[in-house]
Formats: sequence, C-alpha cells, structure tokens
Amino acid sequence: MGKNISLQKMSAAKEKDESLVPTVREVQQKFADLLGHNNEVTWDLLSASQQHVLEAKLSQLHCHPRMLHWIWSNRMYSNGQCLSSLFFVMLVDNVYDLKMAEQSRSWRLYPVFRCRRCVDETGKASNINCCMSYVTQYTTSNSWKVLLAHNGFGSGLLVTPDLGVYKQVDGQVELKSYSNTEILFPEKVDLPITPESLKKASNMTIKHIKHQIQSENPFFAIPIPVYEFCDCEKMLNVILMPGSTQKSCDVADLSDSLVIFTNNINNSRLGALMKSNNNDPSILVNQQRAMWDKIAGESIRIEDNVHLIRSGNGVPTKAKLDKILQHVDSKRKQRKKRMEPKNRENTPIALPEMLSIRVKGEDINLREFGTVLKEHIASLESFDILISSMSEHLEVDTFKLIMQLTQTFVENVREEMCQILKYYFSTESILYQIILCISKHHPNWNFNEIEEQSSNILRRVRMFFASTAPNSRTEFLKKCEYCVGYYDKCRLT
Repeated sequence: MGKNISLQKMSAAKEKDESLVPTVREVQQKFADLLGHNNEVTWDLLSASQQHVLEAKLSQLHCHPRMLHWIWSNRMYSNGQCLSSLFFVMLVDNVYDLKMAEQSRSWRLYPVFRCRRCVDETGKASNINCCMSYVTQYTTSNSWKVLLAHNGFGSGLLVTPDLGVYKQVDGQVELKSYSNTEILFPEKVDLPITPESLKKASNMTIKHIKHQIQSENPFFAIPIPVYEFCDCEKMLNVILMPGSTQKSCDVADLSDSLVIFTNNINNSRLGALMKSNNNDPSILVNQQRAMWDKIAGESIRIEDNVHLIRSGNGVPTKAKLDKILQHVDSKRKQRKKRMEPKNRENTPIALPEMLSIRVKGEDINLREFGTVLKEHIASLESFDILISSMSEHLEVDTFKLIMQLTQTFVENVREEMCQILKYYFSTESILYQIILCISKHHPNWNFNEIEEQSSNILRRVRMFFASTAPNSRTEFLKKCEYCVGYYDKCRLT
C-alpha cells in the first residue's frame, strides 16, 4: 500500500513538472511576440562597425565561431551591412503526426538566422518570396528547401515559422511542421536548448571547472565554472517557463542575455525592471512591441510598409563611452562624485515628460531641445548613458551645443535620410555619431571650433548614415535567376 502511494506521488510530481513545460506552439508564440510584428517581415540591421552586437548575441547562444563568419559574410548582398533576423526551429521526436507536433511538451530548440540576399525590386526591402540564406550552428543554406533537407538537427518533426518569418494573424503565430530525416552530424556536439536544460540553468548546475591563464601573469590561472547550458538559457527559463522556480538569473545575467532579442547591448534598466516585477516577461514583450510599432509607423509614413528594419544604435557601455570622453575633462580626477541625470523614470519604453540633468552645477531641462528629439528615442537606457557621460566630461556650453546639433539633425536631416535609407534610426544613434565625429575630427573639444564646424559635423554624420544603407544602388542590381527579386554583390572590407 505504501509503495503504491509513493508511486502515485511520484507520478503526480512528474505530471506537475510536465505541466510547467510549455508546448511547442506556446514557445513559438512567445518568440513571435518578441521577434515578429503582425504579418510583416522584420530585419535587424547592423553596420560594418557593429559586429560586436552580433558576437554578443551568438555568445549567449554558445554558437560555433563559424556561425558568425557565415552570417557576417552575407553582408555582400546588403551593401556591406548585416541584415539578418533570428528565429527558432523546434524539433519533436516523441510524436509522428504532423498535426500533433505543435502540442508536444518534449522538444529541442535551435536558433537560426535568416539573412537577406535579394530585394523585391530596385531599391526596396527584400520580399518574402526572394532568396534568403539560413545559418544554423551546423550549416549555411542558400534556400529554405536546402535548410529543410540538410540541417543536422536529427530525425523528428520540425516546427517552425514558414521561411523563418514570424507572421501572426489575429495575434496567433503561423507555424508549419515538416518531417525531418536528417541524421545528426557525427562530428558535431549537439547542445540544443531543451526543457531539461532550462531547468538545469535555473538551478545553476556546474558541469566542470576550467582554468583560464592570465596574459599579464602566465603563472596564475583563474577558475571559471562551466555550466551545462548556454548563457541565455537562464533568461529563456524566465521568458518561456515563468511558472518554474528561478534561482540563478540575477539582474546581470538577465540583462546581458536580453541582447538576443533587443539588438542593444545596454539592457540593465530593462533587466532590473523585469527582475523587480517577479521576472515578468510581458515587460520585455511590451517593450519590443512598442519598438516595432514605432518602426512600423515610420515605415508606413515613408511608403514602405511591408518590411521593417530595426537598426542597432551602436551606443557602447558606459565604461567604453567614458574612455572616449575622459580626456576632455582634465580635472576629472578632482571630482568627488559623478553627476547623474535627475528625475529618471524606471521605464524602458518612453522618455518621461520631465527630464533634467545637472552639468557642472547647472540644471538643464532636456525638453528645450524639442519634442521630435524625444519622440525618436528608441532606448532610454542608451540615451541615459550618453547624456550622463556627457554631463561628467563636458562643459555646459559644449553639452548644449551637442544637444542642439542632435536636435537639428533629428528635425531637419533625419526625415530625408529615412526616405533614402528606408529604415528607422533613433535619436540616440544620431547623438552617438555626433560624439564620435567630434572626438575624431575635433579631439581638443574646443567649443568655438565645434561651433564653427557645426555644418561639417552634421554633413559627416549624414554621410555616415548614408553609408549604412542595406539596399544596393539600383544601377548595380541584377535580376535573380531563382526568384522574383534582384541582387548585387559588394566587396567586403
């Protein structure tokens, strides 16, 4: 009798654990909410200087270094810029009916990057029926058909958004299932994301300890724990399995891992907000929807409302930005404390109506630089990093001048550039490029010199954004023999 009761308890516990695991459809719906926008094609754009953002994404997924090379080499088809989009393929090997695969709670999850190759017609964004490349941890494929035939994921049923595009109809993601007979590559190490690995990530299971030799002291090695999961699995456990016990994901873990969804390396504010609200994944979903809605609204306004391109703002961490500006202030070491922005709101979505910052003892109300500047801030955290670092290193008049230059560009140049480039770029990306331009061409940061060269600074920043166009010049486009689109190959540097 006692044995039967024990077996019943074990069975009940197992059923409870399984009920915490989302189905394949539920997982893909979460990803669709984060990575897609209604029924439209979405892309992430990185300039040639923003490889580190892609590296940060791949490092979270513990992808093989060749995956970076395969994705980055596709820049030849997008004018030297990286135009890609992350989606996930799920493999089910415990059911054999295609109609039942979406309801399975036993799955393996694999990241795949979709890269643009052709454009639908001269000068416009790529069409869903045009050629694309698909990059996995194991293969690179020049078409969807090739990906389905040779992917290295193993035998089972594949459940994925069609063509790697997260389309939603009435809020429900469209999925397709395929029978996969591909044999696992014998030379590969198969480390998919699974419900079991997510559970291990939540419990911080250490696989082994490795020792890393320090370059400055070759006789000293630092022990580093190696876990049985990739870095982002702690975050994915929060996003995909919110009902499970989360022991491991502190704010730093969560913030760093969010880069795979946000296209932004600065996510501390967002991570802290999620953590303070019991790891509520809707905070991230709402931020992503707000961003895509803003891009979609801009896309419709410039009459290119089919394909949405989200660009990386390029803003580095606070420490790296300080290095760019630290030589400006020769008296920085005499300062006893940092000047921080006042009246910040703990929200990742919108800039507060009232925001002021203290610069060398003077309060500056940022509202004086116009509403358009505020409306086009995509990442409040990146914007905060920029203005707080500026407030620490620049004099009041220089701070105001740079903000005025940003306002001028946003109000008078940005509209024209959006029409030409066919993608949305933010206030903080403009502000950062102005800082870089001054740092490079006016390293003394002399106020009179910067003011005198204001027109040249704006011209150089305009030229920078013009160089980030992912669409090839129309005179170089060739008709693709495989699809309805056009393509051009550029030389990568």
